[in-house]
Amino acid sequence: MLVTGASRGIGVAIARAFAEQGADVMLAARSLPAITDLATELRSQYGVRAVPVQADMADRESLQSLMARVPKELGGLDVVVNNAGILPKAERAENLSWGDWDEALHINLSAPWYLACRAKELMTDGGVIINNASTAAYFPARGLAAYNVSKAALVMLTRVLALEWAAEGVRVVGVAPGKIQTDLVEPVLRWTAKHDLPLNPMRRIGAATEVADLVAFLASEKAGYLTGVTVPVDGGELLTAGAEPGR
Repeated sequence: MLVTGASRGIGVAIARAFAEQGADVMLAARSLPAITDLATELRSQYGVRAVPVQADMADRESLQSLMARVPKELGGLDVVVNNAGILPKAERAENLSWGDWDEALHINLSAPWYLACRAKELMTDGGVIINNASTAAYFPARGLAAYNVSKAALVMLTRVLALEWAAEGVRVVGVAPGKIQTDLVEPVLRWTAKHDLPLNPMRRIGAATEVADLVAFLASEKAGYLTGVTVPVDGGELLTAGAEPGR
């Protein structure tokens, strides 16, 4: 299996969850030292094949090189987790630069589209593609136009690919994490605390392992009749999206 954004947070938890089940894992991220250390850990602890590959989700040639290594390193492919993502700094829509906009769309949407399409070509016996979206796909937030749009589009991409590929035995599903304790979400958590806003109905922050466990389930045969859905893992956050602060 292949997991992108495997150098930290949810990506690390996903890689560990699959390795624990005995899966060989290709780890992709921009930080080679981080995924090299993780690969060493997975090989030592679980006895699986773990291959670190430096890849830039914003660079087309890097993505092409990544996918060219998959059959050489793994021999085949049955699961891809498009986990890599970027949360741009908060900025009103009219103040965004072309570069900021393009970076968010490239990493959060275009890279998952490309990797899914190339992966599907390698899934000769069927497979599962899992896209990591966000609860931000479902409600707008001030200052996060590029992020909101890219994640909403990723949810729709999940549905379209699922529709097109279902008859060929390839399932495409997604997860939509809410407030999870990771470096990426830390600025959001600080802002929420500063303004004394409720986290979610469960009143706690989620753990990366809780997302990873859901991803592992979605990739398993137990979820074999699921495709085209994006499952929230958010402590009920979407239940109150748009509600007035404190309600």
